[in-house]
Amino acid sequence: MTAVAFLHSRAVRRVLERASRAAGMPAAIHHVDDEGHEGRKLGGCGQCAACAYIAKLPGGADACQASRVRSSQYALSVTKPATFLCHMGFACVSVPALPSTGQRFVLTMGPYCPAEAPELLMEDAMRGLVALGHAKMPFFPVPLTDINHIRGESVPALAEWTVDAIAQLWQAEQADAESAEPTDSPRGKRTRGRPRRLRSKSPDTSPYRGAEIAAALASGDQTLARTLVKTGIAEVDTSAELQLSARRARAVALTSAVLEAAERAGRNTTRSWEEFPAFLNAVRHAAADTDLVKAVMALLSPLVPRRQTDTHDSVLAELDRAVMGRMPEAVQLGEIAERLGKHPTAITHHLQRKYGLSFSQYVARLRIDKAKELLRRTRLGIGEVATRVGINDQSNFTKQFRKFEGLSPVQYREQYRTGR
Repeated sequence: MTAVAFLHSRAVRRVLERASRAAGMPAAIHHVDDEGHEGRKLGGCGQCAACAYIAKLPGGADACQASRVRSSQYALSVTKPATFLCHMGFACVSVPALPSTGQRFVLTMGPYCPAEAPELLMEDAMRGLVALGHAKMPFFPVPLTDINHIRGESVPALAEWTVDAIAQLWQAEQADAESAEPTDSPRGKRTRGRPRRLRSKSPDTSPYRGAEIAAALASGDQTLARTLVKTGIAEVDTSAELQLSARRARAVALTSAVLEAAERAGRNTTRSWEEFPAFLNAVRHAAADTDLVKAVMALLSPLVPRRQTDTHDSVLAELDRAVMGRMPEAVQLGEIAERLGKHPTAITHHLQRKYGLSFSQYVARLRIDKAKELLRRTRLGIGEVATRVGINDQSNFTKQFRKFEGLSPVQYREQYRTGR
């Protein structure tokens, strides 16, 4: 099977669909030649409403392709993911696919909006629209709600996982093709008969035991599930120097298999897929099997029936999401309690038990945590950072920051940049 035919295969499409779902954004593979000419899409899925609208405008599709080609050429030259802003100001990522073939295939994922600066999405989109000659409008012509807000470093990790999964399929396809050759025939000589089609493994033949793990989680037997996960990750037959890398890839594939099996059984996997980018980051930084097992079990924890979970921790996790979702607006205990279906006293009890903080202190802590992220990942001024986390007085912001961190926001940023 040629590389082009392989990229058109159903198995590759399943990988792209899984990646697109995990990332919450479209994914596509193209070929880009040495002169910067892009061929037709070889595989992919999804398109956001904004991109579909832009593609219909004069010059829109060409501008999109030009942005993609420039990034693809750079990614091919450095052989690693390249993050770029398209002509509309939307963030995307390009990464070489199947480099072992010697052909210039590139996977592009996007658009997405970095979670660190969500307020810039509409502004950039309107600017890009005007640059294409579109009349100025008070708002974008189509909703931008299907452009996912995701942490910036997560998307390159997702893209790398995707091309690694495709590469493993390609290696398996090549090995199967070689083993299918008669031993007395010259290498590479085609035998008669119908061409063999590449098929993705069915649920019953998956080597990851996804259905068994999903069933263990559904029954609340986390000990059995953890044992199966640990065993599944350890079943890697490769050289010692590549073993950790291979186990990381296997952990991701195993987790995907479990989520798919859970879906077939009618379980709700939405929360796990939403957390998939963060899971990939954890896998990338895993230093041992114990780290991988911990990351997998954390992602799969929503599959355990609520009565089996730690109610205390689950309430706090829901509380974190609810409060962060309200920033930078004012956060009221009564409103949050009503949203979570809890009594305000119950929430304050959980906070005191876990952190020893009152609700107002807890909210202040989350605001400072968000501010630290903005100080690390953006060049926003201190006053702007304060505003974006809901503290309108810069001096008060500095006072609160120093109270929690022991240094000023300026000192924190400088410390982070110098790596001290």
